[in-house]
Amino acid sequence: MNEETLVLRVGIEGRWEAAEFAKSLSALDQLYLTRFALTLEHEELRELRDFYMEGPFGPMPYLHSSRSLRRWLKAAPPGVFRRERQLEILGGPGDAGPAIAELLEDHERLLVQRVIYGSPGIKDLFGVGEIVGHLKDLLVRLIDHCSTRRQRKLENDRRELENRKLELEVAKEFVALARDIGYTKREMRQLVAKTVEQQQPLVRLITAGKIVSADTLEGELEKG
Repeated sequence: MNEETLVLRVGIEGRWEAAEFAKSLSALDQLYLTRFALTLEHEELRELRDFYMEGPFGPMPYLHSSRSLRRWLKAAPPGVFRRERQLEILGGPGDAGPAIAELLEDHERLLVQRVIYGSPGIKDLFGVGEIVGHLKDLLVRLIDHCSTRRQRKLENDRRELENRKLELEVAKEFVALARDIGYTKREMRQLVAKTVEQQQPLVRLITAGKIVSADTLEGELEKG
């Protein structure tokens, strides 16, 4: 995994309760960990596949695509790390977040760099650039969707159903990598449901007009 770092800058407005700050940071951290775990699994599977490609049977170039990676995975030796990794990503009922958190090095974690409280204000979070970029994209999509929802107001149950569908699509896109590494339809449904749950505190804050923007910036972690 490319370990270049980025800053996620979240624009905030309005008056925040302490609990809202805690929930928003926890939600961002859980989503970051979910995507980190999927990216790590994808990388490890490619390395394992490449090891077999260079093995006694000689080069097998047809294994290079994502589709072939899924096919290879079905034929790969079982029990290498798939089940353990899925448990790390999904966690168990009531878990605060993915168990992968225990395996991260200090420089891989999502860290709070700066909080400026005000209207407008910012929250700057520092982490692995590849993962931070995906987290920013998820926030931008939710902001675009929820801001529109706020403006038009909910008119009926059909519109509410459309909102839920859009939130589900955002979650599916965020964890789509799991499909490339062989997750079954049942596992994908579990992962998407977990992601929808993780993003709900952010949806509520965006709908309330308290999270208003998301962007990424280059920078190094400031020492306290």
